[in-house]
Amino acid sequence: MSTNIRKRRTQERTEITRNKLLDAATKLFSEQGFDGISIRDLEKAADVQRGLLTYHFGDKESLWKVAADRTFGTMNEEVNARADILKDLSSYERIATMIRFYVRYSARHPEFSRLLSQEGRQDSWRIRYLAENHVSKITRSLESPVRKELGLDKTEFMHWFYMLAGAAATIFSHSPECQLLYGVDSREEVVVDAHADMMVKMLMEPFKK
Repeated sequence: MSTNIRKRRTQERTEITRNKLLDAATKLFSEQGFDGISIRDLEKAADVQRGLLTYHFGDKESLWKVAADRTFGTMNEEVNARADILKDLSSYERIATMIRFYVRYSARHPEFSRLLSQEGRQDSWRIRYLAENHVSKITRSLESPVRKELGLDKTEFMHWFYMLAGAAATIFSHSPECQLLYGVDSREEVVVDAHADMMVKMLMEPFKK
């Protein structure tokens, strides 16, 4: 076997192991919180040998940061992919489209809002990391167009933003509860679309000029 082939296979195994750890970390951190799980819990969930988390990421804190970055990075990639479409829309329709996007993203990635919910309840280095590196960028991208289009002041936008963040995602992050209470899989396409339409009506129509 050539050196290049061995090197490529080693790189592939490394990538597979890293992704398994990241997938397990994203799920466990969002469901049980950072303090609720150990390095061994993460390695077991990822089905990898003991010591590989430290080998690939150094420590649990570094793994958490990489998992958080990947979670928000996926959202940013999807937003950027829609940039050309958004440019051709009116300001009102652009905001409505972003609301629908956030609803659909939350349905596909319930770990996103679960992670924010886990970390947003206490002052820690993790919520500071999320706020400084990710959440503040989302709020800045929305604040100016939303305030201008809907005529909101800064405080009113704060309430609007948290209404969006909570109401758009809770039905999906609480999907087992929704199934028990209403016999509905909240992540079915027809339910997601109906929720997106309702969110636009709730957040946009009262301010429609």
